[in-house]
Amino acid sequence: MGNILKNELDCTCEEFLASVYGERSRPCSAAMKTLFSSVLMRSSTIVKELSAPLRNSNSRIEAKRVQEMVSRWLVNYDFDGKLNPYLLGHAAQAADERTTFAIDFSDISKEFGGGGMEGMELGYDGSRGCTAMGHDFISISIVGAGHLEADPVYVKLGEGRHRKGELLHDAITALMEATGGRGWMVLDRGMDDAEFIFRMKSGGRHAVVRIRDMKRDVFGNGRAIDATLSALPFRKAHLNTYRGVRKVGLRCAKGVMQYCTNPRSKGAPTQETRLLVVESRFDGKSIYLYVVCPDEVVDDQDRAWEFAVRAAQAYCDRWQIETSFQSVKQEFRLEDARVRKFKRLVNIFDLCFLSYVFMIRYLRSSRRFKRIVKVFSDNFRTLTLRMHSLLAGLRELYGAETVRNITGRPKKVIVESQAQMLFQLE
Repeated sequence: MGNILKNELDCTCEEFLASVYGERSRPCSAAMKTLFSSVLMRSSTIVKELSAPLRNSNSRIEAKRVQEMVSRWLVNYDFDGKLNPYLLGHAAQAADERTTFAIDFSDISKEFGGGGMEGMELGYDGSRGCTAMGHDFISISIVGAGHLEADPVYVKLGEGRHRKGELLHDAITALMEATGGRGWMVLDRGMDDAEFIFRMKSGGRHAVVRIRDMKRDVFGNGRAIDATLSALPFRKAHLNTYRGVRKVGLRCAKGVMQYCTNPRSKGAPTQETRLLVVESRFDGKSIYLYVVCPDEVVDDQDRAWEFAVRAAQAYCDRWQIETSFQSVKQEFRLEDARVRKFKRLVNIFDLCFLSYVFMIRYLRSSRRFKRIVKVFSDNFRTLTLRMHSLLAGLRELYGAETVRNITGRPKKVIVESQAQMLFQLE
């Protein structure tokens, strides 16, 4: 019979890649399947390890030949062209007025400089808190209490460190075209500049942006944002998280942001952008948000409060996109890639995000998933005898608000012998 799980997974991977890329040449499909399976199951982006399943012997000549073939695959084939159309197609189906789209940047950085790697530039590495050579990338994901993990609908790797404005513009344009403008966008600090807020407002978007520049005068009194809001009373609100309900204090006020269309010209007209300013406070800490919404909402006290709660919930949900970056980088070792050509890195980047999408979305809805779960169930004792697997499961279920408890007495687990248990633990 062989490894049933491997057979089921291989077939599901083939169906997934066909749904993303459609008809491709036989060599391209074979290369794509081989690389995707290696990234998914071997958790590696290093060419030497990606090529390991293709070797027929352990000779150095054979290893070098196969590695060169894999390198040619990564530079000759294009895995990037169909990825975002596939992801945005899902966004078009899933989006409604209540959907929250988290938009954020991350980076692929090389701890030891990335010398010889095409296009890398020096910049800040947020995950390690240092300056390093690398590339920035942008991602848009559906987030919220109804999703266990962030669900990507757009990803793009930019060459170098100085293309964030271009990446952001292209990403939002693609999202709006796919969804017809439905849903809320939530963004972190660094995107609270007047031009961006003005463009969101003039485009009729619903957006939530965390405030970085607290000294900007948006209330017309010359005071900082936190100082002005501190004079208002808090109202209680409840936000949903994957661990349960979080109680927060909220207060909001209407503000106006000035945007000069041409800062270099003294006579250039100034545009006004009316918005809500929200303070969300929990655990003794405050988060300040701009809420881009229609003017009639800003002027209506009851609707303004509804939008303030919605904005606080959206920003609370935004954290899922941060954990998705961590998952892609750690589970598939994205930053371990050692390729010199930028196109090779783009292909590896796409394979890593495809693997993430496959695990959090496609596999769970595939027709073979029940059979895969059954294999897990039938081999549960083998899996959980390893301490780290058992501990990971206990931690996951312990932190959940509720867990399934099927009625009936637990099945008795029979361990044949102490020697067999020790053997399985090896």
